[in-house]
Amino acid sequence: MAKIRIKSAGKIIAWIMRAIGMTLRWEVRDDAGVFDSSRKGWIWSFWHNRMFLIPWLHHEWFANVPGTILTSPSGDGQIIADVCQSFGIEAERGSSSKPEKGMSALIALAAKAREGYEIGITPDGPRGPLHRVQPGIVKLAQLTGVPIVPVHLHYSRAIQFRTWDEFLLPLPFCKVTLVFDKPHHIPRRMTEEGFEQKRLALEEVMRFGTTLENLQAAR
Repeated sequence: MAKIRIKSAGKIIAWIMRAIGMTLRWEVRDDAGVFDSSRKGWIWSFWHNRMFLIPWLHHEWFANVPGTILTSPSGDGQIIADVCQSFGIEAERGSSSKPEKGMSALIALAAKAREGYEIGITPDGPRGPLHRVQPGIVKLAQLTGVPIVPVHLHYSRAIQFRTWDEFLLPLPFCKVTLVFDKPHHIPRRMTEEGFEQKRLALEEVMRFGTTLENLQAAR
């Protein structure tokens, strides 16, 4: 019965995504060249609390590019996997915060990235700390040579939940500001100090993008 409830939850959430998505007004800034038809797959980096629209918008705008998202092995991760499946996106179960325990997922994601898949990762998931980039996403980019694209989402009206990630649910008919930031390229060979510098640089950009005024001023 538990499995039935989880799968039903995923289908319900996917339906809500579609219903809300059709009402939204969009302002999109593409500093990465995401809409360039000749581009290859990238690693999308978006905070855990801004993930709600990602499966929907990827299906609507990039359905021709196969996608995979990293989800946790928990029940919540299963719900996210079911939601993504509704939009034609695959899921790998693991953790960006504990790559040593999610090595099999990291290896599977690396294989998908080399095949041209888009990889979606919440670098502060699945349990935080909030807005802290964990090493898994940087390690994946290092292994594959695939650049990381920070994705920033802002809603003019949203419900904020009292969860660890302060999850945001956009309200129907709100305006969504979406920014694909400049790609981060991670060298194959780095010292531990160099790796940490790359992690911190990505974290700084991701945190900068949590404030809409920062993004507007950076145009």
